[in-house]
Amino acid sequence: MTWATRCLLAMSGVFSLFAANAEAGPLQAGAASIDVTPPAEWLPIAVNGGFTAKFVDTITDPLHAKAIVLSDGATTIVLCTVDSCVIDRALMDEAKAIAEKETGVPTSHMLVSATHTHSAPAVTGAHGTDADERYREFLIGKLAEAITTAHSKLAPAEAGYAVGECTQWVHNRRWLMKPGTALTVPFTGRGENTAQMNPGHQNPNMIRQSGPSDPTVTLLAIRDIEHRPIAVYANYSTHYAGAPNISADYFGVFGEEMQRLTGGTTDFVGIMSNGTSGDANCIDFSQPARKFTHTQVGRDVAGEAFKAYETIEFSNDIPIASAETTLTLDVRLPNEEEVRQAKEFLEKEVGDRLPKSVPESYARETVLLSEMPPTRELKLQAFRIGELGIATLPTETYGITGLTIKQDSPFKPTLVVGLANGWDGYLPTPEQHPLGGYTTWRCRASCLEIEAEPKIRAALAGLLKQVAE
Repeated sequence: MTWATRCLLAMSGVFSLFAANAEAGPLQAGAASIDVTPPAEWLPIAVNGGFTAKFVDTITDPLHAKAIVLSDGATTIVLCTVDSCVIDRALMDEAKAIAEKETGVPTSHMLVSATHTHSAPAVTGAHGTDADERYREFLIGKLAEAITTAHSKLAPAEAGYAVGECTQWVHNRRWLMKPGTALTVPFTGRGENTAQMNPGHQNPNMIRQSGPSDPTVTLLAIRDIEHRPIAVYANYSTHYAGAPNISADYFGVFGEEMQRLTGGTTDFVGIMSNGTSGDANCIDFSQPARKFTHTQVGRDVAGEAFKAYETIEFSNDIPIASAETTLTLDVRLPNEEEVRQAKEFLEKEVGDRLPKSVPESYARETVLLSEMPPTRELKLQAFRIGELGIATLPTETYGITGLTIKQDSPFKPTLVVGLANGWDGYLPTPEQHPLGGYTTWRCRASCLEIEAEPKIRAALAGLLKQVAE
Protein backbone atom coordinates (compact mmCIF):
# COMPACT_ATOMS: atom_id res chain seq x y z
CA MET A 1 0.00 0.00 0.00
CA THR A 2 1.39 3.39 -0.96
CA TRP A 3 1.93 6.31 1.43
CA ALA A 4 -0.71 8.26 -0.49
CA THR A 5 -3.30 5.57 0.09
CA ARG A 6 -2.55 5.31 3.80
CA CYS A 7 -2.94 9.09 4.10
CA LEU A 8 -6.36 8.84 2.50
CA LEU A 9 -7.56 6.36 5.15
CA ALA A 10 -8.38 3.11 3.42
CA MET A 11 -9.66 4.75 0.26
CA SER A 12 -9.93 1.42 -1.60
CA GLY A 13 -12.96 0.37 0.43
CA VAL A 14 -16.67 0.80 -0.09
CA PHE A 15 -18.30 4.17 0.56
CA SER A 16 -21.97 5.03 0.82
CA LEU A 17 -23.45 8.48 0.44
CA PHE A 18 -25.97 9.42 3.08
CA ALA A 19 -28.06 12.40 3.98
CA ALA A 20 -26.84 14.66 6.76
CA ASN A 21 -29.97 16.74 7.06
CA ALA A 22 -33.67 16.13 6.69
CA GLU A 23 -34.20 19.04 4.31
CA ALA A 24 -32.51 17.41 1.33
CA GLY A 25 -34.93 15.83 -1.11
CA PRO A 26 -34.47 12.87 -3.47
CA LEU A 27 -31.58 13.31 -5.87
CA GLN A 28 -32.09 14.46 -9.44
CA ALA A 29 -29.37 14.31 -12.08
CA GLY A 30 -28.78 15.06 -15.73
CA ALA A 31 -25.73 14.69 -17.96
CA ALA A 32 -24.69 15.78 -21.44
CA SER A 33 -21.73 15.66 -23.79
CA ILE A 34 -21.30 18.26 -26.53
CA ASP A 35 -18.80 17.91 -29.37
CA VAL A 36 -16.29 20.80 -29.34
CA THR A 37 -13.98 19.59 -32.09
CA PRO A 38 -12.86 22.52 -34.26
CA PRO A 39 -14.45 22.67 -37.73
CA ALA A 40 -12.27 21.14 -40.44
CA GLU A 41 -12.05 24.46 -42.27
CA TRP A 42 -10.20 25.97 -39.28
CA LEU A 43 -7.31 23.53 -39.64
CA PRO A 44 -4.39 23.85 -39.23
CA ILE A 45 -4.95 25.29 -35.76
CA ALA A 46 -2.67 26.17 -32.86
CA VAL A 47 -2.58 23.86 -29.84
CA ASN A 48 -1.37 24.64 -26.32
CA GLY A 49 1.13 22.69 -24.28
CA GLY A 50 4.58 23.43 -25.66
CA PHE A 51 7.22 26.10 -25.21
CA THR A 52 6.84 27.11 -28.86
CA ALA A 53 3.88 27.39 -31.22
CA LYS A 54 2.54 24.18 -32.74
CA PHE A 55 -0.09 23.88 -35.46
CA VAL A 56 -1.92 20.65 -36.32
CA ASP A 57 -4.08 19.79 -39.31
CA THR A 58 -5.55 16.38 -38.42
CA ILE A 59 -8.25 15.23 -36.01
CA THR A 60 -7.30 12.02 -34.21
CA ASP A 61 -10.46 11.85 -32.10
CA PRO A 62 -13.19 14.32 -31.13
CA LEU A 63 -13.13 16.79 -28.25
CA HIS A 64 -16.06 17.24 -25.87
CA ALA A 65 -17.48 19.49 -23.19
CA LYS A 66 -19.17 17.22 -20.66
CA ALA A 67 -21.48 18.28 -17.85
CA ILE A 68 -23.34 16.71 -14.95
CA VAL A 69 -26.05 18.61 -13.07
CA LEU A 70 -27.07 17.41 -9.60
CA SER A 71 -29.89 18.68 -7.41
CA ASP A 72 -31.24 17.68 -4.00
CA GLY A 73 -34.24 19.95 -4.39
CA ALA A 74 -32.66 22.74 -2.38
CA THR A 75 -29.27 23.13 -4.08
CA THR A 76 -28.28 22.52 -7.69
CA ILE A 77 -24.66 22.21 -8.83
CA VAL A 78 -22.82 21.73 -12.11
CA LEU A 79 -19.73 19.58 -12.71
CA CYS A 80 -18.38 20.37 -16.18
CA THR A 81 -15.10 19.40 -17.80
CA VAL A 82 -13.86 20.21 -21.30
CA ASP A 83 -11.11 18.72 -23.44
CA SER A 84 -8.75 21.69 -23.41
CA CYS A 85 -5.26 22.40 -22.12
CA VAL A 86 -5.92 25.56 -20.10
CA ILE A 87 -8.84 28.00 -20.06
CA ASP A 88 -8.76 31.46 -18.52
CA ARG A 89 -11.36 32.63 -16.04
CA ALA A 90 -12.88 35.25 -18.36
CA LEU A 91 -13.90 32.59 -20.89
CA MET A 92 -15.33 30.30 -18.22
CA ASP A 93 -17.19 33.13 -16.51
CA GLU A 94 -18.81 34.14 -19.80
CA ALA A 95 -19.97 30.60 -20.48
CA LYS A 96 -21.29 30.26 -16.93
CA ALA A 97 -23.24 33.51 -17.22
CA ILE A 98 -24.99 32.24 -20.34
CA ALA A 99 -25.81 28.95 -18.62
CA GLU A 100 -27.11 30.73 -15.51
CA LYS A 101 -29.47 32.80 -17.64
CA GLU A 102 -30.80 29.64 -19.30
CA THR A 103 -31.05 27.41 -16.20
CA GLY A 104 -31.28 29.64 -13.15
CA VAL A 105 -28.36 27.80 -11.53
CA PRO A 106 -26.04 30.39 -9.90
CA THR A 107 -22.59 30.62 -11.47
CA SER A 108 -21.14 30.12 -7.98
CA HIS A 109 -22.59 26.59 -8.10
CA MET A 110 -20.83 25.76 -11.38
CA LEU A 111 -17.51 23.94 -11.57
CA VAL A 112 -15.90 24.14 -15.01
CA SER A 113 -12.44 22.68 -15.55
CA ALA A 114 -10.02 21.79 -18.35
CA THR A 115 -8.66 18.26 -18.73
CA HIS A 116 -5.20 19.50 -19.77
CA THR A 117 -4.95 17.58 -23.01
CA HIS A 118 -2.02 19.02 -24.96
CA SER A 119 -3.85 18.23 -28.20
CA ALA A 120 -6.65 20.81 -28.19
CA PRO A 121 -6.93 24.26 -29.79
CA ALA A 122 -5.40 27.10 -27.80
CA VAL A 123 -8.00 29.37 -26.19
CA THR A 124 -5.54 31.08 -23.84
CA GLY A 125 -2.08 32.41 -24.66
CA ALA A 126 0.74 30.46 -23.02
CA HIS A 127 4.47 30.38 -23.72
CA GLY A 128 4.99 30.70 -27.47
CA THR A 129 1.39 29.99 -28.44
CA ASP A 130 -1.32 32.61 -28.88
CA ALA A 131 -5.04 31.90 -28.56
CA ASP A 132 -7.15 31.09 -31.60
CA GLU A 133 -9.90 33.69 -31.26
CA ARG A 134 -12.34 31.83 -33.52
CA TYR A 135 -12.19 28.72 -31.38
CA ARG A 136 -12.30 30.76 -28.20
CA GLU A 137 -15.68 32.26 -29.12
CA PHE A 138 -16.88 28.87 -30.35
CA LEU A 139 -16.01 27.20 -27.03
CA ILE A 140 -17.92 29.73 -24.90
CA GLY A 141 -21.20 28.75 -26.52
CA LYS A 142 -20.43 25.04 -26.43
CA LEU A 143 -19.62 25.09 -22.70
CA ALA A 144 -22.91 26.82 -21.98
CA GLU A 145 -24.71 24.32 -24.21
CA ALA A 146 -23.26 21.37 -22.29
CA ILE A 147 -24.51 22.79 -18.99
CA THR A 148 -27.97 23.75 -20.25
CA THR A 149 -28.45 20.41 -21.99
CA ALA A 150 -27.49 18.48 -18.85
CA HIS A 151 -29.86 20.65 -16.82
CA SER A 152 -32.73 19.91 -19.20
CA LYS A 153 -32.28 16.19 -18.50
CA LEU A 154 -32.72 16.42 -14.72
CA ALA A 155 -34.61 13.35 -13.51
CA PRO A 156 -34.75 11.16 -10.39
CA ALA A 157 -31.42 9.44 -9.84
CA GLU A 158 -29.08 7.70 -7.42
CA ALA A 159 -25.41 8.32 -6.75
CA GLY A 160 -22.45 6.78 -4.99
CA TYR A 161 -18.70 7.00 -4.96
CA ALA A 162 -15.57 4.94 -4.56
CA VAL A 163 -11.80 5.28 -4.71
CA GLY A 164 -9.38 3.01 -6.52
CA GLU A 165 -5.69 3.20 -7.28
CA CYS A 166 -3.73 3.19 -10.55
CA THR A 167 -0.05 3.41 -9.71
CA GLN A 168 1.54 2.65 -13.06
CA TRP A 169 0.66 5.94 -14.77
CA VAL A 170 1.47 8.59 -12.19
CA HIS A 171 5.10 9.43 -11.34
CA ASN A 172 6.70 12.61 -10.05
CA ARG A 173 8.51 14.18 -13.01
CA ARG A 174 10.60 16.63 -10.93
CA TRP A 175 13.93 15.20 -9.83
CA LEU A 176 16.58 16.59 -7.54
CA MET A 177 19.87 16.59 -9.42
CA LYS A 178 23.53 16.48 -8.49
CA PRO A 179 25.01 19.97 -8.01
CA GLY A 180 25.52 21.85 -11.26
CA THR A 181 23.70 19.32 -13.47
CA ALA A 182 20.11 20.63 -13.51
CA LEU A 183 18.98 22.49 -16.61
CA THR A 184 19.24 26.28 -16.44
CA VAL A 185 17.40 28.62 -18.81
CA PRO A 186 17.79 32.42 -19.06
CA PHE A 187 14.95 34.88 -18.41
CA THR A 188 13.27 32.54 -15.89
CA GLY A 189 14.15 34.45 -12.73
CA ARG A 190 16.36 31.55 -11.62
CA GLY A 191 20.10 31.20 -11.62
CA GLU A 192 21.32 27.72 -10.77
CA ASN A 193 18.62 25.07 -10.36
CA THR A 194 18.55 22.01 -8.13
CA ALA A 195 15.46 20.33 -9.60
CA GLN A 196 14.78 19.33 -13.20
CA MET A 197 11.64 18.19 -14.96
CA ASN A 198 11.87 15.12 -17.20
CA PRO A 199 15.64 14.56 -16.72
CA GLY A 200 15.77 11.48 -18.94
CA HIS A 201 15.59 7.81 -18.11
CA GLN A 202 18.09 6.56 -15.52
CA ASN A 203 20.07 9.78 -15.72
CA PRO A 204 23.17 9.24 -13.53
CA ASN A 205 22.82 12.79 -12.20
CA MET A 206 19.38 12.14 -10.68
CA ILE A 207 19.21 11.89 -6.89
CA ARG A 208 15.52 11.44 -6.07
CA GLN A 209 12.05 12.70 -6.93
CA SER A 210 11.19 16.04 -5.35
CA GLY A 211 7.94 14.88 -3.74
CA PRO A 212 5.08 12.35 -3.66
CA SER A 213 2.39 11.78 -6.25
CA ASP A 214 -1.24 10.78 -5.78
CA PRO A 215 -2.14 7.49 -7.54
CA THR A 216 -5.78 7.40 -6.47
CA VAL A 217 -8.61 7.49 -8.97
CA THR A 218 -11.76 8.82 -7.32
CA LEU A 219 -15.14 8.55 -8.96
CA LEU A 220 -18.68 9.75 -8.42
CA ALA A 221 -21.19 7.55 -10.23
CA ILE A 222 -24.77 8.40 -11.11
CA ARG A 223 -27.52 6.08 -12.32
CA ASP A 224 -31.26 6.46 -12.88
CA ILE A 225 -33.87 4.90 -10.61
CA GLU A 226 -34.01 1.89 -12.95
CA HIS A 227 -30.29 1.39 -12.18
CA ARG A 228 -29.14 2.37 -15.68
CA PRO A 229 -25.78 4.23 -15.67
CA ILE A 230 -26.05 7.95 -16.43
CA ALA A 231 -22.57 9.31 -15.78
CA VAL A 232 -19.27 9.03 -13.97
CA TYR A 233 -17.23 11.99 -12.74
CA ALA A 234 -13.67 10.82 -12.04
CA ASN A 235 -10.41 12.41 -10.96
CA TYR A 236 -6.80 11.28 -11.47
CA SER A 237 -3.49 13.08 -11.08
CA THR A 238 -1.36 12.43 -14.13
CA HIS A 239 -0.56 15.40 -16.37
CA TYR A 240 -1.71 13.85 -19.67
CA ALA A 241 -0.49 10.88 -21.72
CA GLY A 242 0.27 12.43 -25.10
CA ALA A 243 -1.76 12.08 -28.28
CA PRO A 244 -1.16 13.27 -31.84
CA ASN A 245 -2.91 16.19 -33.54
CA ILE A 246 -6.38 17.04 -32.17
CA SER A 247 -7.27 14.57 -29.44
CA ALA A 248 -8.98 14.29 -26.06
CA ASP A 249 -5.96 12.22 -24.97
CA TYR A 250 -6.45 9.56 -22.28
CA PHE A 251 -9.30 11.58 -20.76
CA GLY A 252 -11.49 10.77 -23.76
CA VAL A 253 -10.50 7.11 -23.81
CA PHE A 254 -11.40 6.86 -20.12
CA GLY A 255 -14.92 8.09 -20.81
CA GLU A 256 -15.44 5.62 -23.65
CA GLU A 257 -14.11 2.73 -21.58
CA MET A 258 -16.33 3.56 -18.62
CA GLN A 259 -19.36 3.55 -20.91
CA ARG A 260 -18.38 0.10 -22.17
CA LEU A 261 -17.51 -1.33 -18.74
CA THR A 262 -20.64 -0.04 -17.00
CA GLY A 263 -22.95 -1.03 -19.83
CA GLY A 264 -24.03 2.56 -20.33
CA THR A 265 -25.96 3.61 -23.40
CA THR A 266 -24.73 6.13 -25.95
CA ASP A 267 -26.13 8.85 -23.67
CA PHE A 268 -23.72 7.85 -20.88
CA VAL A 269 -21.28 10.64 -19.96
CA GLY A 270 -17.85 9.61 -18.69
CA ILE A 271 -15.80 12.49 -17.30
CA MET A 272 -12.17 12.42 -16.22
CA SER A 273 -11.05 15.61 -14.50
CA ASN A 274 -7.43 16.55 -13.86
CA GLY A 275 -6.35 16.31 -10.25
CA THR A 276 -3.06 17.51 -8.78
CA SER A 277 -0.70 16.65 -11.62
CA GLY A 278 1.52 19.73 -11.74
CA ASP A 279 4.62 17.67 -10.95
CA ALA A 280 3.47 14.27 -12.22
CA ASN A 281 3.18 12.45 -15.52
CA CYS A 282 3.07 8.91 -16.90
CA ILE A 283 6.83 8.40 -17.05
CA ASP A 284 8.99 6.66 -14.42
CA PHE A 285 12.45 8.06 -15.09
CA SER A 286 14.04 5.64 -12.62
CA GLN A 287 13.34 2.82 -15.11
CA PRO A 288 14.31 2.21 -18.74
CA ALA A 289 12.13 3.93 -21.32
CA ARG A 290 8.95 2.14 -22.38
CA LYS A 291 6.53 2.97 -25.15
CA PHE A 292 2.92 3.66 -24.29
CA THR A 293 -0.11 5.32 -25.83
CA HIS A 294 -2.91 7.50 -24.53
CA THR A 295 -5.28 4.65 -25.34
CA GLN A 296 -3.36 2.29 -23.08
CA VAL A 297 -3.34 4.81 -20.23
CA GLY A 298 -7.05 5.54 -20.57
CA ARG A 299 -7.99 1.87 -20.57
CA ASP A 300 -5.78 1.07 -17.59
CA VAL A 301 -7.16 3.92 -15.49
CA ALA A 302 -10.72 3.01 -16.46
CA GLY A 303 -10.06 -0.61 -15.54
CA GLU A 304 -8.97 0.35 -12.03
CA ALA A 305 -11.85 2.81 -11.74
CA PHE A 306 -14.34 0.13 -12.70
CA LYS A 307 -13.05 -2.19 -9.97
CA ALA A 308 -13.93 0.57 -7.51
CA TYR A 309 -17.22 1.27 -9.33
CA GLU A 310 -18.39 -2.28 -8.68
CA THR A 311 -18.18 -1.69 -4.91
CA ILE A 312 -20.42 1.40 -4.90
CA GLU A 313 -23.58 1.46 -2.80
CA PHE A 314 -26.00 3.89 -4.47
CA SER A 315 -28.51 6.15 -2.72
CA ASN A 316 -31.00 8.82 -3.75
CA ASP A 317 -30.71 10.57 -0.37
CA ILE A 318 -27.82 12.92 -1.15
CA PRO A 319 -27.42 16.35 0.47
CA ILE A 320 -25.65 18.84 -1.77
CA ALA A 321 -23.82 21.99 -0.73
CA SER A 322 -21.64 24.53 -2.52
CA ALA A 323 -19.33 27.33 -1.42
CA GLU A 324 -17.17 29.75 -3.39
CA THR A 325 -14.71 32.50 -2.58
CA THR A 326 -12.05 34.60 -4.26
CA LEU A 327 -8.48 35.04 -3.11
CA THR A 328 -6.17 37.86 -4.22
CA LEU A 329 -2.49 36.99 -4.50
CA ASP A 330 0.62 38.86 -5.55
CA VAL A 331 2.31 38.10 -8.86
CA ARG A 332 6.05 37.49 -9.21
CA LEU A 333 6.95 40.21 -11.71
CA PRO A 334 10.33 40.73 -13.39
CA ASN A 335 12.31 43.81 -12.41
CA GLU A 336 13.18 46.64 -14.81
CA GLU A 337 16.63 45.27 -15.63
CA GLU A 338 15.27 41.82 -16.44
CA VAL A 339 12.67 43.37 -18.74
CA ARG A 340 15.30 45.53 -20.44
CA GLN A 341 17.52 42.51 -21.10
CA ALA A 342 14.60 40.47 -22.42
CA LYS A 343 13.50 43.22 -24.80
CA GLU A 344 17.04 43.66 -26.06
CA PHE A 345 17.35 39.92 -26.67
CA LEU A 346 14.01 39.73 -28.47
CA GLU A 347 14.79 42.70 -30.68
CA LYS A 348 18.12 41.18 -31.67
CA GLU A 349 17.20 37.49 -31.95
CA VAL A 350 13.44 37.21 -32.54
CA GLY A 351 11.94 40.31 -34.09
CA ASP A 352 8.24 40.01 -34.95
CA ARG A 353 8.06 36.22 -35.20
CA LEU A 354 6.94 33.80 -32.49
CA PRO A 355 9.60 32.12 -30.31
CA LYS A 356 11.37 29.07 -31.70
CA SER A 357 13.35 28.08 -28.60
CA VAL A 358 12.91 27.85 -24.84
CA PRO A 359 15.09 30.91 -24.09
CA GLU A 360 13.16 32.93 -26.69
CA SER A 361 9.89 31.84 -25.10
CA TYR A 362 10.97 32.93 -21.61
CA ALA A 363 12.28 36.24 -22.90
CA ARG A 364 8.86 36.89 -24.43
CA GLU A 365 7.16 35.74 -21.23
CA THR A 366 9.27 38.20 -19.23
CA VAL A 367 8.00 41.11 -21.31
CA LEU A 368 4.38 39.93 -21.38
CA LEU A 369 4.33 39.31 -17.63
CA SER A 370 5.77 42.77 -16.95
CA GLU A 371 2.71 44.28 -18.63
CA MET A 372 0.24 42.42 -16.42
CA PRO A 373 -1.29 43.56 -13.09
CA PRO A 374 0.76 42.98 -9.90
CA THR A 375 -2.02 40.92 -8.30
CA ARG A 376 -4.26 38.08 -9.40
CA GLU A 377 -7.73 37.13 -8.14
CA LEU A 378 -8.34 33.38 -7.97
CA LYS A 379 -11.71 31.64 -7.73
CA LEU A 380 -11.87 28.72 -5.29
CA GLN A 381 -14.76 26.33 -4.61
CA ALA A 382 -15.83 23.44 -2.43
CA PHE A 383 -18.75 21.06 -2.92
CA ARG A 384 -20.44 18.46 -0.83
CA ILE A 385 -22.19 15.53 -2.49
CA GLY A 386 -23.32 13.33 0.38
CA GLU A 387 -20.10 12.53 2.22
CA LEU A 388 -17.94 13.15 -0.84
CA GLY A 389 -16.03 16.42 -0.86
CA ILE A 390 -14.72 18.31 -3.88
CA ALA A 391 -12.14 21.10 -3.69
CA THR A 392 -11.26 23.14 -6.78
CA LEU A 393 -8.40 25.44 -7.64
CA PRO A 394 -7.38 27.14 -10.91
CA THR A 395 -3.80 25.90 -10.88
CA GLU A 396 -1.52 23.08 -11.96
CA THR A 397 -0.99 21.74 -8.49
CA TYR A 398 1.72 19.55 -6.99
CA GLY A 399 0.87 16.11 -5.64
CA ILE A 400 1.85 16.97 -2.06
CA THR A 401 -0.69 19.80 -2.05
CA GLY A 402 -3.51 17.53 -3.17
CA LEU A 403 -2.60 14.87 -0.62
CA THR A 404 -2.52 17.47 2.15
CA ILE A 405 -5.91 18.91 1.16
CA LYS A 406 -7.38 15.40 1.19
CA GLN A 407 -5.83 14.49 4.52
CA ASP A 408 -7.08 17.68 6.19
CA SER A 409 -10.57 17.57 4.66
CA PRO A 410 -13.61 16.70 6.80
CA PHE A 411 -14.78 14.53 3.89
CA LYS A 412 -13.39 11.07 3.25
CA PRO A 413 -12.86 10.90 0.40
CA THR A 414 -12.20 14.30 -1.13
CA LEU A 415 -11.23 14.81 -4.74
CA VAL A 416 -9.23 17.86 -5.80
CA VAL A 417 -9.90 19.33 -9.24
CA GLY A 418 -7.19 21.44 -10.84
CA LEU A 419 -7.40 23.86 -13.78
CA ALA A 420 -10.87 24.75 -12.49
CA ASN A 421 -12.75 28.02 -13.02
CA GLY A 422 -9.71 29.65 -14.60
CA TRP A 423 -6.01 29.21 -15.15
CA ASP A 424 -3.41 30.76 -12.86
CA GLY A 425 -0.42 28.60 -13.66
CA TYR A 426 1.67 26.22 -11.59
CA LEU A 427 1.44 26.16 -7.81
CA PRO A 428 4.76 25.08 -6.25
CA THR A 429 4.92 24.90 -2.49
CA PRO A 430 7.17 27.47 -0.77
CA GLU A 431 9.67 24.65 -0.16
CA GLN A 432 9.82 23.79 -3.87
CA HIS A 433 10.49 27.31 -5.13
CA PRO A 434 14.18 27.42 -4.07
CA LEU A 435 14.81 24.18 -5.96
CA GLY A 436 14.01 25.88 -9.25
CA GLY A 437 13.25 23.87 -12.35
CA TYR A 438 10.37 24.20 -14.77
CA THR A 439 7.05 24.86 -12.98
CA THR A 440 8.86 27.39 -10.78
CA TRP A 441 10.34 29.39 -13.67
CA ARG A 442 8.67 32.79 -13.87
CA CYS A 443 6.21 33.21 -16.75
CA ARG A 444 2.47 33.51 -17.29
CA ALA A 445 2.27 29.78 -16.54
CA SER A 446 4.03 30.18 -13.17
CA CYS A 447 3.75 33.63 -11.64
CA LEU A 448 1.91 33.45 -8.31
CA GLU A 449 3.67 34.62 -5.17
CA ILE A 450 5.89 32.14 -3.32
CA GLU A 451 3.42 31.85 -0.42
CA ALA A 452 0.43 31.20 -2.70
CA GLU A 453 0.13 27.48 -1.96
CA PRO A 454 -0.46 27.66 1.82
CA LYS A 455 -2.85 30.59 1.35
CA ILE A 456 -4.89 28.62 -1.17
CA ARG A 457 -4.93 25.52 1.04
CA ALA A 458 -6.14 27.58 4.00
CA ALA A 459 -8.95 29.09 1.92
CA LEU A 460 -10.03 25.68 0.65
CA ALA A 461 -9.97 24.26 4.18
CA GLY A 462 -12.42 26.98 5.18
CA LEU A 463 -14.70 26.24 2.24
CA LEU A 464 -14.70 22.49 2.92
CA LYS A 465 -15.53 23.16 6.56
CA GLN A 466 -18.37 25.44 5.45
CA VAL A 467 -20.03 22.84 3.21
CA ALA A 468 -19.55 20.16 5.88
CA GLU A 469 -21.63 22.05 8.46
